[in-house]
Amino acid sequence: MMKRLMIFCGLMVSLCMQAQTKFAILTDLHVSPGNANERALSRIVDEINASDIPFVVITGDITNQGSNAELTNDKRLFSRFLKPYYLIPGNHETTWSQSAVREYYRLFGSDRFFFKHDNLLFVGYNTGPYMKMGDGHVKHEDLLWLDSILTKEAVKGTRLLAFAHYPLVENDMGNAREVVSVLKKHDAVVSFCGHGHAYKEMNFEGMKGMMVRSTFLGQDTVNAGYTVVQVTPDSLFVNEKKVGEEMKRRFAVSMDAGKKMAEPSELPIIPQLVDPTAVSLAYQDKASVFTGVAVDKNALYFGNSLGEIKALSKKSRKVLWNVSLGYSLYSTPVCANGLVVAPTADGELRALSAKNGKVVWTIKADGPFVADGCVVDGKLYQGGYKSFYCIDMATGKVDWKFTDINNYCQARPVIADGKVLFGAWDTYLYCLDRQTSALIWKWNNGKAQNLFSPANCVPAVHDGKVIIVAPDRYMTALDLSTGKQLWRSNQYTVRESQGVSADGKTVYAKLMNGQLLAVSSESSEYKPLWTVDAGLGYEHAPCPILEQNGVIYLGSRNGVVVAVEAASHKVLWSFKGGNSEVNQFSCDAQGNVYFSLIEGKIYKVGAKK
Repeated sequence: MMKRLMIFCGLMVSLCMQAQTKFAILTDLHVSPGNANERALSRIVDEINASDIPFVVITGDITNQGSNAELTNDKRLFSRFLKPYYLIPGNHETTWSQSAVREYYRLFGSDRFFFKHDNLLFVGYNTGPYMKMGDGHVKHEDLLWLDSILTKEAVKGTRLLAFAHYPLVENDMGNAREVVSVLKKHDAVVSFCGHGHAYKEMNFEGMKGMMVRSTFLGQDTVNAGYTVVQVTPDSLFVNEKKVGEEMKRRFAVSMDAGKKMAEPSELPIIPQLVDPTAVSLAYQDKASVFTGVAVDKNALYFGNSLGEIKALSKKSRKVLWNVSLGYSLYSTPVCANGLVVAPTADGELRALSAKNGKVVWTIKADGPFVADGCVVDGKLYQGGYKSFYCIDMATGKVDWKFTDINNYCQARPVIADGKVLFGAWDTYLYCLDRQTSALIWKWNNGKAQNLFSPANCVPAVHDGKVIIVAPDRYMTALDLSTGKQLWRSNQYTVRESQGVSADGKTVYAKLMNGQLLAVSSESSEYKPLWTVDAGLGYEHAPCPILEQNGVIYLGSRNGVVVAVEAASHKVLWSFKGGNSEVNQFSCDAQGNVYFSLIEGKIYKVGAKK
């Protein structure tokens, strides 16, 4: 009897030593009000509430379009959880957002989390992209936070589990290696991710990675499911849980898995064909930069992810002034007549003195600004949320406001032949009378889905034609006076990146295979002129194309700039300035070209001698 009791006690001790921590992971929910995924999520919430799962981690893409209505609906559904949940956004919340992501923060409080459970540390963070198509990127300030919180909390005996939406690989995330370096420094056991909608074991630079399934299965709500993770002192088990069915083991991982993985081979180095003296780093910001660079005679102006707008001396490359505007900036500032106008995500247009940064005038709008503006003849033309403005640059007086728009504007407008042309994320390209704001015409590409809108490309206008590209991967020519469609082609995989030659006779478009396409803007029919391989590979960054002094500049999703000679159509050079998206190009009166990278770098390309 005593022997049996001792065996029983031994078994109990062993079971206690193998005590489990259990939690659920939901990712890629893609819920819109009334869709099948909403019904599937409701069933999942009910099942988790009835289970012994103590908490839930949700790793993004909770919506389809990041709309305010979708986010509010998700908040309602998540509020039904009887267990704590910890949430980070995905690319569908940060790439397309009516509120410039502010509604997400208002409803959910933060885009990152850190908490402890038993001897485990849980950390999650935002991987973007940020209000435009592009690769993922962890903001510089978030990297600093990640290292700081783990340095403070990762004490002996604790184990770290990390969560992101994107996989930590360079084809998905520009600064993946920097993020992995921080996580490996603190001995992360595994980094979980979504985005791929399937289970997959991965190697993140020698750290264990784990992609998990989505709840999204089209119209199939019967097999809606999620992931349940069980953690013991020596193992981590990843299980698929379909609603109403028993768990199915997917993976078993040693708690020392990350320490035992082999480092992957080095990625191939992209050759740089540029003379190093032609391109110079003008400034490295402490935060991320999502805007382009405005330029005048004396300074460069740009905004960062901390909500600061800065003036940088062109000569000394030192900061002349720095004004905090309170929230991440996405619109490129506009400078003219001694003023710098900063459109802000909190719904204000602020005109600052170019000399000292003091506010000269302010306009409060109905929603956030993420669009670029332009100044023509002393008038600022600026797209906003469901509105478009014509403003006297000197006084801040609103000459007119057009409000018949059903979503937000993004790209810079074009002023031509007494007309204002711009796109919005409501599927339409608009043409207004420049003097009266009267709608002359509006056009859409036949797609009802907002995500195919011609909203983030700058129209090319020449010879009575308007030429645009859009996420539907068509190039289209319209009659400037009537909006009548003249031609439309998807022969080449265009997307959102385009530009126009100095004489207006040629439209350039960056293709999704990394080529540059030139098309005639004079022909009454679609007429491709030439293509050249820019060596960029797969591409989707919307960076507008610039021609300056006979050179065509293209920017990529991973920090590469390519210069092509317009006359010969030959690649002159390429330069890899970093690992993040090139935002925009700009130039000054001397012919110098400037561009910014999301990782906070500002570069100068010197003018030809």
